Amino acid sequence: MTAWEVKDYLSQLTEWENSEEESTLNLCRACLKEIEAMLKPDADRTDVRIASTAAALAYYKLTLKRSCTAESEEITNFKAGDVSITQSKADTTKLLDRAEALYRNAVEGIISLCKDNGFCFENVLIKVKI
Repeated sequence: MTAWEVKDYLSQLTEWENSEEESTLNLCRACLKEIEAMLKPDADRTDVRIASTAAALAYYKLTLKRSCTAESEEITNFKAGDVSITQSKADTTKLLDRAEALYRNAVEGIISLCKDNGFCFENVLIKVKI
């Protein structure tokens, strides 16, 4: 998988300005590295689910970044003479929740390719002193 493939998947989820092209590719590259770090050594690195998961992570991070800047830059009310523009604030919480859910679902899809970083307790005996 390459960052370009991740960017192609990301383009199905969101749009960006031409001026953001390089930063978007860098974000895709970083997210792909994060996902690859989770994989088993023998995992098939050409599996399309890897690029899809990296794109979902990039989408989440991009949504998070946009939500932080949107609140300070968003115009909610503007009036010039007879012209009045009112724009309601987007519910960034819902967007972030959806982006996070998309990422979590994508990670669940590649669990079989990932290293097992979990742990469990088995046959734990508890001795109570009275």
